[in-house]
Amino acid sequence: MPATISKADVRNIMQEMSDEGMNLDEFVERIILLSKVRSGLEQTGQGIPHEEVVQEFTKPRGERKWN
Repeated sequence: MPATISKADVRNIMQEMSDEGMNLDEFVERIILLSKVRSGLEQTGQGIPHEEVVQEFTKPRGERKWN
């Protein structure tokens, strides 16, 4: 699920845009980047710990929890 971008976030980017003279493409890229960064931060800790992955890959394919 994509991260939520608030009106305040858009206003901040627009302020930077006017200060830096950025064009519309750069504005859209900043919004997309902010969304992806927030989405990644929201997913922190949702993966499988490295130690568990290593342990599972030492088992034969049919005996792993996940294939």
